[in-house]
Amino acid sequence: MKAKGMETVVQYLLLALALTSVQISYTESRLNEKRRDKTERRYHAPQSKDNICESTDRDSKVHCYCESTDVKTATRADCWVFNGGIDESDPIWNSFNSQPFLEKLTFNVRSDGALKFVPLHVIHRMKRLQKLYIHYATLSKIEKKTFSNITTLRDITLMNDKITELDFSAFANLPSLVNLTIKENKVTEIQRDVFVDLPMLRYLDLSFNSITLAHDGCFEHLTVLNDLILESNSITVLTRDTFRGLGNLTRLDLRTNKLSMIGDLTFAELWNLNELLLDNNELKYLSQRAFDGLTMLQKLSMTGNKLKSINEGLLEGVRGLELLDLRNNELEFFTYETIKPIIDNLKVKTSVLYLSGNQLSCDCRLSWVQVLRNETKSEPLIQALDDVTCAMKTIETNDVSIDNKNALGDEFQKDTEEILTKETIIMEPTEIDQVVLVNLPVDTLPCPSELNGEDSLMLSSKDENYWRSPSRATVVSSFGLVLNIVLAMVV
Repeated sequence: MKAKGMETVVQYLLLALALTSVQISYTESRLNEKRRDKTERRYHAPQSKDNICESTDRDSKVHCYCESTDVKTATRADCWVFNGGIDESDPIWNSFNSQPFLEKLTFNVRSDGALKFVPLHVIHRMKRLQKLYIHYATLSKIEKKTFSNITTLRDITLMNDKITELDFSAFANLPSLVNLTIKENKVTEIQRDVFVDLPMLRYLDLSFNSITLAHDGCFEHLTVLNDLILESNSITVLTRDTFRGLGNLTRLDLRTNKLSMIGDLTFAELWNLNELLLDNNELKYLSQRAFDGLTMLQKLSMTGNKLKSINEGLLEGVRGLELLDLRNNELEFFTYETIKPIIDNLKVKTSVLYLSGNQLSCDCRLSWVQVLRNETKSEPLIQALDDVTCAMKTIETNDVSIDNKNALGDEFQKDTEEILTKETIIMEPTEIDQVVLVNLPVDTLPCPSELNGEDSLMLSSKDENYWRSPSRATVVSSFGLVLNIVLAMVV
């Protein structure tokens, strides 16, 4: 009986153990299933619906690509705006709540009219936003205080957004803003007080717009600005007050505008300016004091204008100049007195002066070029001077008799015998092909009779009377004429 009872007890214990094992397995299975459901809900369901960085809706008007798709982890988002007609109430904007820590946000608009406003209700939610780029939108006008009170923003770029007008205080109270680019739009004028309360702004790019007028004092609040880019606009007039307040500006780009003249003290407020670019304007006249006050200027570029002459006192106000670019103008002469204020600068290793592409005459006013070429240590300057060409022109002389032909020497008498006569000869100025200036011996450069010879005598042993003597005038005139004939035969 006892043995049978023990057997029964063992059977009950085994059964209980088996039931317990089944229960444990079932419980673990349920727990694992719950974990999987929770994980799937966490990483799939909310993201496909609410995460701006992982939208699966093909009909969505905004698609963003981020470096991280996990909620609240992305720092950069490049968003593409499709399907025109999106407005501020579109549900897609709520999806940006999933990524509140974006530091860089870009909107690229893929079709005209797809985005007609700045999504400020999104931008203000980004507590760490530093860079905002909006490209190819249709913004038309930047209204008053459109960009204001966004304390973290350091960089704003509005490019190709069809902006025609910037309202007063459109950019105000952005305490961290360093770079502002409003490029390739249709802005026509810069009014006063557009840029206010921008204590950190150092770079302002307004290039490739349609600006015809920059009002006096329109930049005066930008006291720490370093770079101002106004390239490719239609500005015709500048005054001293245009740049009032820009005492810390180091670079001013005015290339490809419609400036025809620069008056006295135009840039006098820019006492820290280091680089001034005036290329490809319509400059015909530069006042003698146009650049006065620019004591820190090192680079001045005016290539591609219509300058016929340079005032001899023009460079007095920019004695620190190390680069002067006057290529592709219409200069007929360029004297030693003009270049004298910066001649010592041009002898150092980094300096350069560009004069090629002008209409210079081969005369004694250019004799300083060869002297400078021999003295400078600057390889770029040597190369630039080697590119300077000039046109040999005959010089009008009066009462030249046949007896004076002996001054030419036996070598030239035969060639000129039929040209020179006993009667008065008046030679009309006739241009010939351009010749390389440095290939001409200095003592063969003719000197117009009205000059006093100073330019030709910079470091020459010849005195003033040598250049002005009648026999010398005859020699250089006849030499020019013979050279004319020889070149014509070659051609």
